[in-house]
Amino acid sequence: MIINKILNVDDYYYDVFMAISESLTGFSVNELQSTGLAETYYQHILNQIEMATFIDFLNVSKNVLDNAENKDQLKNAISSQIMDNPATQQIAQSVITLWYLGTWEGAYVNDRSYKEGLVWNVMHAHPPGAKQPGFKSWETKPVNSNS
Repeated sequence: MIINKILNVDDYYYDVFMAISESLTGFSVNELQSTGLAETYYQHILNQIEMATFIDFLNVSKNVLDNAENKDQLKNAISSQIMDNPATQQIAQSVITLWYLGTWEGAYVNDRSYKEGLVWNVMHAHPPGAKQPGFKSWETKPVNSNS
């Protein structure tokens, strides 16, 4: 897979982080960028774990992304080389949690991370107390409504 240059962040590893985040979360890089938290999350991780550990994770991720020729190979490689690897498993799980819930080791990264968690998109909901669904939204049936 090709890792494209994303935005104007000059850090090579940022592009790898975004590409592996796309594969781990199932959301496109554009969707992840639309949270407005991509650079914040990247910097947060850099401040939370040893840089060498994070770079090792990103190097493994880059190899997985570069060597996969199709989505099935990518899925299998992520499973075997990242999720089943004790050296990368915890970071991968933390990255997934970060994007979906906005938390790192149980704490919210910032005020926006709760509001922009991917979990709300998956649930077709809004974060209670943070983003309201909009005027007269109660008139629209939920997406998966059987009634």
